[in-house]
Amino acid sequence: MLLIHDLNVDDSKELTSVLPPNSRVLSKEIDNINGCLGCFNCWLKTPGRCIIEDSYTEMPKYILEGDTFVILTEIKYGCYTSYVKNVIDRSIGILLPFFQTVNGELHHLPRYKKDLKFIVIGYNKNITFDEEETFKDLVRRNAINLCIPDYEVYIIKDISESKKILKNL
Repeated sequence: MLLIHDLNVDDSKELTSVLPPNSRVLSKEIDNINGCLGCFNCWLKTPGRCIIEDSYTEMPKYILEGDTFVILTEIKYGCYTSYVKNVIDRSIGILLPFFQTVNGELHHLPRYKKDLKFIVIGYNKNITFDEEETFKDLVRRNAINLCIPDYEVYIIKDISESKKILKNL
């Protein structure tokens, strides 16, 4: 399992006890991340590998190491936090630069053939109905874009609820 989260160190310690053995955890509090350059070298020159040397250089590899890719993020205006959005941007090397038609829309082809489960847990105590719907649609669209048809979205009010969700995966 790969868990990407935007929690602080104290809150993240609560979660590690329920993760399966050999899980990888990436966090803004632990790992350094630089922004995607939009250079597409991960598609063309160094397939599946970002040219930026930091903790996220091999995001496709990290995603594919396990069977489950989990994101835990605060919901901000119906979207991920900027950290999580940056991680997703740095993950495009999991795709090929070629296109396929999915439900009448153009999307990239997967670079690797692997069945994955994509779980996104969003938290916010004061989320509105519109923000919740926007977030669910964002995750659905990202699942399509990442060529991961098996996905689930959970929206919780308090991060303590995430421990139960992770424990049941």
